[in-house]
Amino acid sequence: MDLYYLNALKMAFLFGFSLHNLEEAVWLPKWSKQAGRFHKPVETIPFIFAVVVITMMGYVLTVLDILMADLGTGVNYIYLGFVGMMGLNAIFPHLIATIVIKKYAPGLITGLLLNLPFSVIILLIHLRQGISIHYLLLSIIAISSLVLLSLKYLFRLGGALSNFLKGKP
Repeated sequence: MDLYYLNALKMAFLFGFSLHNLEEAVWLPKWSKQAGRFHKPVETIPFIFAVVVITMMGYVLTVLDILMADLGTGVNYIYLGFVGMMGLNAIFPHLIATIVIKKYAPGLITGLLLNLPFSVIILLIHLRQGISIHYLLLSIIAISSLVLLSLKYLFRLGGALSNFLKGKP
């Protein structure tokens, strides 16, 4: 595939990913209070802080991949791990939570209609170009794990920011 079109797909993924995160930022904090085991209740400012940091990470990784990553390099696998994580995110927690709770989970529509298709297309193109499926799966697992582990700390930082903005110690 022509690099121009692949980069256009990567930019389209960013657009979809941004809409997905915006949908979550607006509606997920309220939804989380009724989500039971699928999501601990989160406050709006800490959640938005975490979403903004993860969105910025997606932009930085995409730009790095477009500007300096050759196929199969470490940067390329980190980027693809992030893309794969966002594709999986459409299934778990969004789709599964919606089915089990029987109530729409914010991020489901944008996840299924934007993140999942763009992720699958980008990953398939890279697989057809010869990247290792083993390294790809490892990168998806590693990036997904790191992002999940970071959420607790991002929520804490966002909570501290919220307290600061409210004038609380």
